[in-house]
Amino acid sequence: MFRHFLQEPPDEELLERLVYAAGRAPVARDGLRHLVVVTEQATMAAIRLVAPGFYNDAPALIAVCADLELASEVLGEGNADEVCALDAGAAGGYLSLAAPALGLAICWTTSWTPPPIQAVLGLPERIKPYLLVAVGMPAPDAPKAPRRFQPVVHQERFPK
Repeated sequence: MFRHFLQEPPDEELLERLVYAAGRAPVARDGLRHLVVVTEQATMAAIRLVAPGFYNDAPALIAVCADLELASEVLGEGNADEVCALDAGAAGGYLSLAAPALGLAICWTTSWTPPPIQAVLGLPERIKPYLLVAVGMPAPDAPKAPRRFQPVVHQERFPK
């Protein structure tokens, strides 16, 4: 995860390839996932005002969103939000794997509330943003990524 980027936006073709990668991720149903690609600096500035966790200087972002109304219809109201969150995470994971292969740097952000993001991006009420992914070319002096967290793995069963 990067917080420092070169200020020129990535080529449109690279952003399209990231969108393609995110679109290959597993999804519960067709039509649930919506991706919003932002490169206009005025919109980026507005996002930074309403999402304090979007602490980076990226020139672009991809918002991973879902249609909660459709999700409730096809999945049932009880678990639509949870399923959409998992779908967004899968899309973010695929995007994260594709970015370095394309020479891009990214940073996930989830610390914000949906209504202000919906307003800035012009999302209808039924479309909920789940993940903001900052995108750009890594700055040459960007600090190295922090040490990776190691999962706690158990064989067969959780120990008593």
